[in-house]
Amino acid sequence: MTLLRERYAGQAPLHPEDLSSGAPEARRRMATGIRLRDVGPIWRHAWPLLERAARRTDGGTEEEVIQRLLQDDAQLWGVFDGDEMIAAATTQITLIGEKGCRLWLVGGSRMDEWAADFLAEVEPWARSLGCTHVWGTQSRAGWRRIVRLFGGAPIVVDGKASWMRRF
Repeated sequence: MTLLRERYAGQAPLHPEDLSSGAPEARRRMATGIRLRDVGPIWRHAWPLLERAARRTDGGTEEEVIQRLLQDDAQLWGVFDGDEMIAAATTQITLIGEKGCRLWLVGGSRMDEWAADFLAEVEPWARSLGCTHVWGTQSRAGWRRIVRLFGGAPIVVDGKASWMRRF
């Protein structure tokens, strides 16, 4: 796997304050990319959600993860329920034969409620950067079920059980 330096962190698709006011129920839960300029203020909410995934997958220390975000080597995503951040994720653009979007670290609660919305935001964004798929490693048994629901297929990357969903 080759990590591509895309300079994309500033191209997050939406930010909570950008959304037009609509019905409160319709905007209550939302998955969105976090702009680079907003990573600092949001980080104190995001890292506690990502920390367990980083430890489980050898994804790096807090300092290493934040460095990758600030150097545009990764994109931070948040899932919000009203004003509360209930999940966070990081993505990276990679090259494994084809350009893909890796779900690097994912953490939080109530995944069944937001996984579809999250993928609905990530996939068009990744496609706009030339990606043909999203993928990730299977460090949690729960991911197998979620990935199957959305058409993901098992693969092996660098000797690790992983999954891929083509668009």
